[in-house]
Amino acid sequence: MAFGRKVTFGRKQQSMAELQAMMREPDADGIARVFPKELWDDPAIGKLLRDVGMNPDDERNIIRSADDWIATFKAAEQRLAERTVAFSREMEARHGYCRAMPLLVIGRDIYNGEHGAFLYAQMDLIGFDDWNVIWCAADQQTKDACGLPGYPFDLPQLTEAVLTRVKDWHNRHEFILETFGITATGGMGISRQKYERETANIRQEILDWVESMKSRIVGELDRMQRGYTPPEGEAA
Repeated sequence: MAFGRKVTFGRKQQSMAELQAMMREPDADGIARVFPKELWDDPAIGKLLRDVGMNPDDERNIIRSADDWIATFKAAEQRLAERTVAFSREMEARHGYCRAMPLLVIGRDIYNGEHGAFLYAQMDLIGFDDWNVIWCAADQQTKDACGLPGYPFDLPQLTEAVLTRVKDWHNRHEFILETFGITATGGMGISRQKYERETANIRQEILDWVESMKSRIVGELDRMQRGYTPPEGEAA
């Protein structure tokens, strides 16, 4: 059976990675889909996809463009900037002075790296949102007045620990995605319901782990910075 971007059936089932590599071109309507519309027009394949609860215009079947993601990140970063101003004002009203800075537990380097798309596209986790933020002091006066940890401009051990966990989550998701892809193209894998359940479990595990890390990071920063007075103009 051939219909442009060929998918074969039989003993060798296509993996999800192989399917996605073949299906990056947009459909005739200009929209890129994980499973393109032409697959849904095939009686056998279309039935299989619908039987596992999918449809061609399902939000999860639409591949968002780079411009879409840039707009999403820009809006999220702007919201974080606004929350930073609001938090600083609130703390200043309480303590007389505050210049806060947000520290991202899963940092920009990871989001900009090879695992970033897994976090934002597959887990629906944008790093600028509250789940990923620790409030820190931008200067010594804020640290003294508000009791916030000083912002660490370099914390490689945190980046290494986070990257190890993100790699593990990504690998686990790739495995269940691969297994679901086998089902969706006629093989014996897992149901859509199980795929979604396992994906939701990984997402919740990420959220829980990041939340647990916040107090540990604050404690470690306090330990590192105890008794340290930075030079004038340098954040603690």
